[in-house]
Amino acid sequence: MPDGSTQQHPRTSSRNNPPPDLIPREFLRIIAIWSLVPAYAIAGAFLGWLLGLWLNQWYYTTPYTIAVGLILALLLAVRDMVRLRDTL
Repeated sequence: MPDGSTQQHPRTSSRNNPPPDLIPREFLRIIAIWSLVPAYAIAGAFLGWLLGLWLNQWYYTTPYTIAVGLILALLLAVRDMVRLRDTL
């Protein structure tokens, strides 16, 4: 280029045309939200079990307090999963 002008190769100018996403962002967002479902279920069961053990120290009814804690925590986990579904 004898005239001193600088031209860029069309592939190297990324300001005008950003590179396309290999995986669409909306799909990744859906995968990220739904990957929380098992975490909610496991955390709900674990926290319910801990709540049942703690209640057992006060009331000394082992199977019933653990069952109540598990049911309560899993119901709360299901409620949160429904809220996640509504964000889609």
